[in-house]
Amino acid sequence: MLPAHHPSDGRLAVILNANAGRVTRALAWRVRQAVGEENVFLTESPEHADEALKICLERDYTAVFAGGGDGTIVDTINALEKYRPDADRLPAVGVLRLGTGNALAHWLGAGFPVWDLHRYARGDLHTRRSIRMVQSEGTMFPFGGVGHDAAILNHYYEWKKKFADTPLHKLFSGLTGYLMAGFGRTIPTYLGRPNAQMRVVNVGGPAQRIRPGGDGFGPPVATGDTLYEGPACFIGAATTPLLGYGMKFFPYSTLQPDRMQVRLLDFTPFQCATNLPAGWRGTLSGEGVFDWYADRIRVQFDQALPYQMGGDPKGYRTEVTFGLSEHPVTLIGQA
Repeated sequence: MLPAHHPSDGRLAVILNANAGRVTRALAWRVRQAVGEENVFLTESPEHADEALKICLERDYTAVFAGGGDGTIVDTINALEKYRPDADRLPAVGVLRLGTGNALAHWLGAGFPVWDLHRYARGDLHTRRSIRMVQSEGTMFPFGGVGHDAAILNHYYEWKKKFADTPLHKLFSGLTGYLMAGFGRTIPTYLGRPNAQMRVVNVGGPAQRIRPGGDGFGPPVATGDTLYEGPACFIGAATTPLLGYGMKFFPYSTLQPDRMQVRLLDFTPFQCATNLPAGWRGTLSGEGVFDWYADRIRVQFDQALPYQMGGDPKGYRTEVTFGLSEHPVTLIGQA
């Protein structure tokens, strides 16, 4: 699905998460210079951001750019969605590259935030992608997962917090910190442990297995039928292809707009490590890799497993449902 190119009408607001490490006073000043002080909102809490979005709807902005990482983008999308019943239309959401993993920013081609805003404000061409997101527990997000991926995030944030005020803080932040958490904590933690038992049931329309390259194959899986039952270290769903740092882990997620990509892995910790390059490139396949197109699934686990939504840890679950959002979200990228 190729994005459409559009000229900008320049009517934008910018919401910056003041708690994000890359949102500095200097950056905020440059953003105000680029788009006008009255169009910039520096927020310090979800409640504050919600108030800013109300003003954005009242002023009828056609685009709201959010900066502060994937979590900030997801929060903005869900906060706007609450107003859908009362709004004639919702603004498109622009993504500023101001986080750590920046999955959505990588996918949409976001560059230096001030330059991106300059281009949009002066009416340059940009891209728009209208996608239905994954939804679970009343929250929409571009990707989510249960198992080893969320465990790595938990370990990453633990180490990042532990070394925050030490000379080693840079080593345990960003991509280096993420990889160190995976190889230094997550893999050793799960060595010698059997994978959890998972049961995946199709609770939506017909689902279908995916072969490498993205084509569906085999008979459709009917509503109520089991997609998979057995051991697994990870299951996730996505409607966008990238995880943080540009990892193309869901390469088929945009090929069928009315369905999400579901991926399940039955790997040992050693196999997780050796398959990392293929997972990064989007070429992961073979024994232990299971992919489906589906619009709603329910997964049950025989033990509580770590859970993440859009790259943010969300505790532990023994059951989770992934489905497609009812309404699409329009995201702004760079032409």
